[in-house]
Amino acid sequence: MAQIESTLKRIHFAERTLLGLTFVSLLVHYVFHFQGTAFMTLFCIATALLYFPFGFYFIGKPAENYPNTISIILGFVYALGMIAILLSALNIDSYRYPLIFDFFILLAVVIYFIFKMRSEAYPQTYVNAQFIRSGFIILCSLFILLA
Repeated sequence: MAQIESTLKRIHFAERTLLGLTFVSLLVHYVFHFQGTAFMTLFCIATALLYFPFGFYFIGKPAENYPNTISIILGFVYALGMIAILLSALNIDSYRYPLIFDFFILLAVVIYFIFKMRSEAYPQTYVNAQFIRSGFIILCSLFILLA
């Protein structure tokens, strides 16, 4: 229980809020068939901006002796995943097919980086936070593909 709590503390409040609002807007769009997508667009773009330009802050370094490169690369990958979710949910020119391609590429990149982090002895809470972030993107992608 303490490890789950410390893992969730690694994810900033703004990020948790935007991820939750993105998931709720996806549910409202697909379950209730609400066609207003302004909220979904706003939440996905805000989350993508949190990840890519500000990934060094929101994803953070695991400790002081680690470089920022892994957090910047993971932030870029997560931002691409959020934009793929947005384009697929809005169904812009049948973007569900590139979502399948994006889904497998993002899955492979994230799995590679997570196993690399495990082999280089990154802190467990940092690795678990990456699992939560990538799991969210994968869960939303699968929800869009199956809806």
